[in-house]
Amino acid sequence: MRVIDTLELERLVRASFPAKERFSAEADLGLDRRGLPAIAFVHGGPDPYLDRPLDAWLEGIPSFVSVYALLNRLCRAGALVPGEYAVKRGL
Repeated sequence: MRVIDTLELERLVRASFPAKERFSAEADLGLDRRGLPAIAFVHGGPDPYLDRPLDAWLEGIPSFVSVYALLNRLCRAGALVPGEYAVKRGL
């Protein structure tokens, strides 16, 4: 399992999606110090149930975005390789 801290996730999102220059893992995904790490298996393929809200979010429309959908889109963008990920709060 690959472990990514929230600061690295924020950097990856900003680098992969320039329109999201104000992305915050805590505010946008609800990942904070008190929570357990978010865990997801990322395959990098399309996901018809989660792609539409993520596309809307990337366009600036307020939408719920899950950690899985975001990691999967980062994989499709080439920023991550397929596999299991845990996202934990940075120190």
